[in-house]
Order: sequence, then C-alpha cells, then structure tokens
Amino acid sequence: MTRQSTRRTFVKAVGASAAGAALLGSATPAAAGENYAPSDKDAVVGAPRGTGAAAVSINQYPSTTGNNWQGTVIEEAVGHRHDIPVMQDLHVLLWDSDYRETVDVRNDAVSSTLSYANPRLPEAQLTNEFQIASGYRATLTQDVLSSANRDALAVRNRAQFDEATGHGLYTLVNVEIDDYDSQGAGDEAYLTSANGYDVMVGYDGANYLAYAQRRPATGQTTFDGQRVGVEGTTSGSDESAWHDVYVENDGWIDSNTANAGNVDTVVGMWVDTATDVTWETAVGFGSTSSEAVSNATATLDAGYASERSDFVTAWDDYHAGVRSSPLSDATANAMYERSLSAVEASTDPTGPGIAGLFEPHGDQYTYVWPRDQVIMIQALLAADATDAALAALSWLDGAQIKTTTYHDTPTGETLDRKGTWWQNYFVDGTRNWVMLQLDQVGGPIYAHWLAWQEIDGGASGSSILSDHYAASKLAAEFLLGYDNGYGFPKKHNDPWEENWGYTTEGTAAAIAGLRCMAAMADAEGDTTFADDCRSQADTWESNLTTYCYKTNAYLGDHFVTCDKPEWDTTPSGEPAPDQRPDAAAFMAYWPWNVVSANSTELQSTVQAADDTEWTANNTPCLDRYPGDDYTPSDSPEDGGWPLTEAYADVARQATGHDTSAVADYVRDHAEQWQTAAGLLPERVDGNGAVRWNSHLNWSQAMFVLLAEQERRGQPFGFAPSQ
Repeated sequence: MTRQSTRRTFVKAVGASAAGAALLGSATPAAAGENYAPSDKDAVVGAPRGTGAAAVSINQYPSTTGNNWQGTVIEEAVGHRHDIPVMQDLHVLLWDSDYRETVDVRNDAVSSTLSYANPRLPEAQLTNEFQIASGYRATLTQDVLSSANRDALAVRNRAQFDEATGHGLYTLVNVEIDDYDSQGAGDEAYLTSANGYDVMVGYDGANYLAYAQRRPATGQTTFDGQRVGVEGTTSGSDESAWHDVYVENDGWIDSNTANAGNVDTVVGMWVDTATDVTWETAVGFGSTSSEAVSNATATLDAGYASERSDFVTAWDDYHAGVRSSPLSDATANAMYERSLSAVEASTDPTGPGIAGLFEPHGDQYTYVWPRDQVIMIQALLAADATDAALAALSWLDGAQIKTTTYHDTPTGETLDRKGTWWQNYFVDGTRNWVMLQLDQVGGPIYAHWLAWQEIDGGASGSSILSDHYAASKLAAEFLLGYDNGYGFPKKHNDPWEENWGYTTEGTAAAIAGLRCMAAMADAEGDTTFADDCRSQADTWESNLTTYCYKTNAYLGDHFVTCDKPEWDTTPSGEPAPDQRPDAAAFMAYWPWNVVSANSTELQSTVQAADDTEWTANNTPCLDRYPGDDYTPSDSPEDGGWPLTEAYADVARQATGHDTSAVADYVRDHAEQWQTAAGLLPERVDGNGAVRWNSHLNWSQAMFVLLAEQERRGQPFGFAPSQ
C-alpha cells in the first residue's frame, strides 16, 4: 500500500469495522462517538503553580458510563484559566489498511493501564492494548505532562504493531470550549501553518487551543489530511471528524480547513508498514491564536525529553518546600505525596484551587468554592506548603463581597451580603452560584486565623494578621448581624447545597469563625469587638443542640443536616434533612471545635454511623447521609464518600468508639478507594470501587490531614474552643 499523493489521508477501503458497524446500530450515547457520558477522572496532570499553567485529566474506563469501554483517554484540559475547559478529549485512533479496521483508545482497547511516573511527579503514563480483526496485537503508549515553561501539554506517543500491514494514525481533538456558553456551541476551528508546522486551532471568545505534531524519525511536521466537523453530524460538509474517521472506517479524511459550532477535529499521519512509530503531540493554550500556536510549536521544538527534564525540576523544587514521607508506611506516604501533587497541579495560576477537573452531568467542578478552599488551606498549612496556602488566602480576601450587595434568599428575604462570599466563583473572582452558606463565611476567617497561627505563631504585629484583618472583620460583622433573634443564626444553605434551614455544620463553622476573629481582634487590640464575637459564639453554641440535635430521629439520637428545612430536595421515601444523621456534623468536632468529644451528642452521632443505612455495605466508607442521591444515577446508591468517612473517623477516634480509626483510614481503607493513578474520588460504591468524580481536591486534602494526624498524634487545625 502506498501513501496518497493528496492531503486526503491514506487509501480508500470498503466496508466498516465491527466497531463502526456496532456504533451505527447503537442507541447509546456512544453512537455519536464524540459525545461521552459522565465519567471518573483517574489522574490529573499539571505543573506547579508559577510555572506552566495547563492541566489535564486522564480517565481510565470502564467508569460510570455503563458502556463496555476498556481504554484510557486524555480528557478535560484547561489552560491559563482553570475554570474554562478548553478541550473535551484527545483520542488516538489506529487504522489498518489491509484488515480495514479503525480502533479507538476509548471504545476498542481490550485493556489499558494508567499510572503516575512517581508520587511526586504527576506525569501520566498510559498504555492501551488492541486486538485487530486478524488477531494480531497493537499497543499505544503515551506519556503526558504539562509544560513547566509555557501554557501547553506535551504528549509522547508510541504505536507498536505485531504485523507490518499499512497503518494510519489519527489524533482526534474535541475542542468544546466551555466559555460560559452552551458548552462548545460557539466554538470555531481552522487549519493554519506556523513555524514549520501544520497547526489545528480551536477558539471561543478569548480562549484558544492549538495542536500540532512531530514525528522525530522522519522530521514530519505536517498533517496527512485533516477535518473540522460538527459533533453528531453524520454527512455533508459538517460531517463530524469522528464519523468521518471512525464510523466510515475507509481510511480517508475528507479534508476541509474550517468549521464552526460544536466542532470536533482530526488530523492524520500515514506510517505505511512501520511497526514501531513514535511521534509527539503538543496542545498549546492562550488568549490569542498566536499565543496558543506559539505555545504548541515551541513545545514540539523543545521536544518531550527536554520538557520532561524541566517538568521534573519544577516538581523537585516544589516538593523540596513541602513535607514529604511523613509516615513509616510506604503506601500511605505515596498517597500523601500524590495528594499534594494533585492539589498543586490543579491550582489556578492566580492562587485558588478548583474543586476538581471534571464535569459530572455536564456541570463543572472547575469553579472555586470558598469552603473547599478553606480545607485545602488547612491541608497545605499542615504540609508546610505555606506559599500555596497564602496565595489561596489572598484570593479569598480578593473575592469577598466588600460593598453593600443585596440578594434574595429562597424564602424571599432580602439580605445584604456584604462581608460574605458567594457560593462559588470563577477563578477571576466573578460570582457563579450565589447561595449563602455559613461555612463559607466563618471558614475564611478560620483560614486566616490558622495561617496566622501556623506561619507567624499567633504573634501580634504579624503581617499575615494585618494583611487580611479587614476581610475577616467584615465577615465577622456579617455573622454578628445574622442572629435570628433567639440566639441562633438565621437560616442558610446546608453544606451539601440542597436545603435551607438551621444547619449543624454551617452554624458550627460560624461559631468557629467568630472565635477565630476574637483571637485576632485581641491581638490587634480590638478587645470590644473580640468580646462581641465571643459572646455571640457562646450563645449560638449553647443553642446548637436545641436546634440541630434530634432524639428518636431516623437512626436514633444524633445531629441532623438542618432544622426547619425549606427548599428540600430529598427524594420521596428518603429521610428528611431534620431527621437524618449527617456526616458534615462531625465537622462540629473537628475542625470547628464546637462539640466536645465526650459529649453525649457526638457520642450518639458516632454510634449512628455504624448503621448499615448510612454506610457502604462492603467497604468502611460513610455516605453523606442515609438516602444520599448525589450519584451518577441521581438516586440513592450503596456507597460512601472518602471525605465524609475521614471526618467520621476523626470523631470515632476522639470519642473512643474506634481508637485505630484514623490509622486504618490512612494505612488501609483509603488505599482500597484509589483511582487507577492512586488518587481519592468523591464517591465509591458499596464495594469500594470508584463511583463518582475523581479526583476531588477536598478528598486529597482530607488524606493529607489524616496522615498529618497520624504523624502528630492529634488532629491538626482545631479552631479556638472559646
């Protein structure tokens, strides 16, 4: 077989592959090829803050899709802003011209592996194995990193074939820039040439990506055909790149040079009878086309080996400045270091850490939740990652609502939100969701206090104290004015963002915030304000059990999600928020330090956490609450959340209910719930398998904090008790 003389790739074949035929007859989402169902994310790749800005997640199937996929795929990339996904996925497809078969990494791999280079180095190493129709094997290995020098991803690909038939290699990129529009509807893509490369450029507004490739053995930097299609289109000038290459399976790319809409793109490389082919792909990002193109081509010019050397140096420098290997257990140490690496890799260049790099049900987690940010700051301080903690704290200061700003509650009350934070944000501080959560008011005060304590030793005259004092005082003033007239905070959104009422965890966070403020006010000589804060905190604490502790409730006597709930989203037949126990209530013990370990209320809530209605059946993991329906199926499932189990285990150990609970979590249980690359997800199923949303930075932060408790012999970061 010979390479085509035209730019339309490869040779014309007849018929469709088994995979392609199956897709044409399928009613599943896979029939459209380019649209994938909600999935887990098993790894995140990125460079340390202050170096390269790009990050990407890697997904190993099978996952929550329900499809029989076994491959590992590069998915969900962000560039200079970590709240704007700029690439949905990057597929590699292999075509055999003799056997007339096209195979894709996600749909057709018979097996795959995924790992990190090592716990301190979030470079992903992927292998996908294929069986071509005749029975011969093909293997695709990929190494993926984020450039430490510019806003770009580097991918080193190696395809190996057991037979020397004619082969073509395709790289298919779904652009789908989520620039706050309808997830890619306004995108455009086009072919260009620059710096000696063919380059495919995609853009939406001021967000651009560009990708190019280079085959070192031949020096090839051009494409053997390319297509810009529209997702889901099966014929005509807008035919999708996926349909053209995978479903038609004829070896041709019906080349064009531009298109608009929900675009997908593909480029080809004909390698003839070569059985061992290495090529490099770079994806550059930027706010202009020239910036994105330059980032892609400069990365290819440098070469993967050089980029990797700089990537290793950047991560060595990062880990030299934080705690490493705090425990005697090698597996736990690896999880600790991976957790720190993952949080840092997904931290936006401006300072905040996004919740996670994934989009369940099409909803992004790439926003900044002040609550999540507070827990990440707590973990970073525990691990001596002070620069990152202070950058996140400064971001919180800048994002605070500092002027009179009115907002209506779900019950129709108009609030002045001055001094609070919005529910979540874009990374530039623009508000997104707006509900009032008191852990996102008291929490940032606590983060300020903890940074002051850990870095400056709680000293008067501290620059950390003075730098953020005005922000914390403004937040405390809001809390002082938010009393319901009966010695308790007014209603607010619960921590799981599902109900409006008097919540256990939110109230405890507000109490902790006021006590942290009192300590800082004393240090600043603002004693009258300090007294006001302590007095309010004491009053609210005295009424916590009256509002939020229920006897003879769903699982006996325990703290509940919230009292007097409104805007209730509980599924029919499941326990109501004022009757069910709630894992967030354990935060009232730690870190908020409002409920004591020897109290009847905490003891009985810990006891309820043994009930099978609340726990996973076959793994020691606690759900948020009985009947939790935040799952891929949108209905209650058996399983649990590693982060809520962490809070429960700290309480179990403190109450004497299980004196080895934290050690078991760190050295045994968390290992059972790891993703393929060794990170902790948001949720696991009843057997401990990853069920939902990986990686979640809150989960990684909790592992760091529990490992630190093991090292220190006590929980880290208790708020003041009075």
